[in-house]
Amino acid sequence: MYEAPQQQPPAPPNQPPNQMSLPWDLHNEGLPALTCLVLDRQRLVGQAVGGLLAEHCCLELVGVFSSVAQAIGFIEHSPPDLLLLDVHCESEQGQTWQDAAAALRHRNPDGRLIVITDVSEQFLSPPEFQPILLGIVDKHHDWDDLVRMVTHMQEASPRRSHMSNPQWRLQVDQLAPRELRVFQALGRGLLNKEIAQALGLSVHTVETYRKHISAKLSLSGAELIRAATLHRCTNPVSRFTGPAKE
Repeated sequence: MYEAPQQQPPAPPNQPPNQMSLPWDLHNEGLPALTCLVLDRQRLVGQAVGGLLAEHCCLELVGVFSSVAQAIGFIEHSPPDLLLLDVHCESEQGQTWQDAAAALRHRNPDGRLIVITDVSEQFLSPPEFQPILLGIVDKHHDWDDLVRMVTHMQEASPRRSHMSNPQWRLQVDQLAPRELRVFQALGRGLLNKEIAQALGLSVHTVETYRKHISAKLSLSGAELIRAATLHRCTNPVSRFTGPAKE
């Protein structure tokens, strides 16, 4: 996994910005969330990655494509702030992934590019894309690599208010062991009866735990299920092996 050097805020007006500085005006406020476009040869993978980033990093997912030509057409019309680009996408109509990256740089010089590859150690980014390259992610590596790159980008952006983790993420670590097991089980799609059987509890006790968890995380019933599902996607857990212990 390669990560481009963390970029510095723009230099003061009386100094020329260095090559790697981010061009955003850090004093600008009230801007919308950062936009993200995903181009992956496997559309389902692209939808999963884009959806998780939208939820986990509070990005606005504006499109997911498996077609290079369609992605370029979208970029030409509405360039995103961030392009996640699978370099193994097949060329189409004489257009390649390099053309997609070039379109982003041309239409949005302030945009950023994350390259996704199966062989990050062998991949060398063309020099012309270095000014917009945020990093290179190997599909075999951890989800955290991608999240860290996006977070670095957001930390230098004026839209930081949109990247804040929902409060429930900060509170999950405060759950008691059995509460966490119930929360994880909800993320697996289990019903109260199934959770009770898996953890050796009564259904009434599971319902009580759910109420406690909802209160601690300040989430309604539907929001709790959504949060539990997202938590499971970004924090894989082992299978239940028996009743949970406090």
